[in-house]
Amino acid sequence: MVESMKGNVLVVDDDVRLRDEVLVPGLKAFGFNAMGVGSAAELYRSIVIERYRLLVLDIALPNEDGFKIISQLRALSDIGIVVLSGLDSTAHRVRGLIEGADVYLTKPVNVEVLAASLHSLSRRVGNAASYELASTDWRLEAGGWRLVAPNGAIIPLSMPERLLLNRLAASSPEPTPRAALIDEIAAAIPGFDPGRLEMLIHRLRLKVAKKAGEELPLMSVRRVGYTLTLN
Repeated sequence: MVESMKGNVLVVDDDVRLRDEVLVPGLKAFGFNAMGVGSAAELYRSIVIERYRLLVLDIALPNEDGFKIISQLRALSDIGIVVLSGLDSTAHRVRGLIEGADVYLTKPVNVEVLAASLHSLSRRVGNAASYELASTDWRLEAGGWRLVAPNGAIIPLSMPERLLLNRLAASSPEPTPRAALIDEIAAAIPGFDPGRLEMLIHRLRLKVAKKAGEELPLMSVRRVGYTLTLN
């Protein structure tokens, strides 16, 4: 049952031939239980009916902003999202990852590469767990995509925010060097500007305060980096 759920993939692409003759049968050949739809409306109907764990999404869908779809899905679930797009600029890649995509692939794609990405992602999604941040009452859930405040407020995280908090949580209670945080984010988001780290942290603090009404215990350690602490 677990493996069946991990292999449950929804392919969303309005290119009928690519979707139904290449992607869906190709993924089935690699052991996935894949289904295909051609629009955002069909996507939303499908995920209500069936609990898909993985999504292959063309962001250039008619009458819908694919980046908005990613953001909406990420706010609501921990579904694994692989973008498959003809938009291959660095700006598009960065935006897709920031909005919450796990992987960004460009067309044309080798089905074997897509399948390998999904297999890797399925292991991360399947092992998604809830864990506390340091010795605080804050928690990361849904594979680190949601931050839960002590009062129960849920704060969806963007890709950079997720990477930041997961790295800090892994190092706690020791402070994480600024360079290590930058390397963590830059490895997943090409073109990440090191100068944006402080702005990212500042905006995250404001976001958490607004949504949760509480201050995130993310502290600066002078000349070292950052840590999660109550002190």
